Amino acid sequence: MDSNLNDIKRLADQYNINLDSLNVDKNLLTMDYIKKYIAENFYPHVIERKPITGIRKMIADHLVSGLKESAIISLYSEILMDDFMAAYKSAGVSMNVLLIKIISNTLMHYPYMNSEIKNNKIITYDSHNIGIAVDSKIGLIVPVIRNVNTKDIKTLDNEYRELIARAKNGIIKEIDITGGTFTISNLGSLGVSYFMSIPNWPQVAILSIGSTEDRPVVLDGKIEIRKVMTASITVDHRAVDGAPAARFLSELKYNIENFRP
Repeated sequence: MDSNLNDIKRLADQYNINLDSLNVDKNLLTMDYIKKYIAENFYPHVIERKPITGIRKMIADHLVSGLKESAIISLYSEILMDDFMAAYKSAGVSMNVLLIKIISNTLMHYPYMNSEIKNNKIITYDSHNIGIAVDSKIGLIVPVIRNVNTKDIKTLDNEYRELIARAKNGIIKEIDITGGTFTISNLGSLGVSYFMSIPNWPQVAILSIGSTEDRPVVLDGKIEIRKVMTASITVDHRAVDGAPAARFLSELKYNIENFRP
């Protein structure tokens, strides 16, 4: 038996292990044996060990860097969706595509939201390269639709459907997930009412979109049931203050509520 018997007994006692009940030769009752016994009987069993590599590692590194480097704040707004939903159904394109285009139109008035922080400099871009967070076979990835501000809705819809289909199947290249300037994450289809996201570092802003739900709202002093979506904008406070972020979100809300295809 291990000479350090008292330490073995103390450890066994922490897990209510009766040493006399163990089916093991006393000479083999070592500290290593007890630790192995504890790991096998009191800890979760491992079914897989998978290294974080490739695109998955790139996304993970961006998220970790976003938390380490950024000073983030989040703002929320409830958006009336009745008119938008009617327009969306008649447009014959993806709801996300319409939202992407509206976001791009709003960014034109708030270029500081279409920025990154690199080497202690705020870099603002004229290209609206909008990333869409996608739940794929290989986990979270953010494919990018480039130059949204220069494309019409039909062109965007074709590009979006092709890119998202490849992303969901994990058939994606590095070029598809680089060069983004602004990101959206839409968990509404999964029944999430509202949430906040971590900016896709080094970008300074990300928009989170929840589900569209029937909710009671007060309009002109009367309670009505309307379709409502909650959106949140999370920004890096080093580049964007609360009031400018609020103005962006307020105009985005107006543009969605008053959208006409």
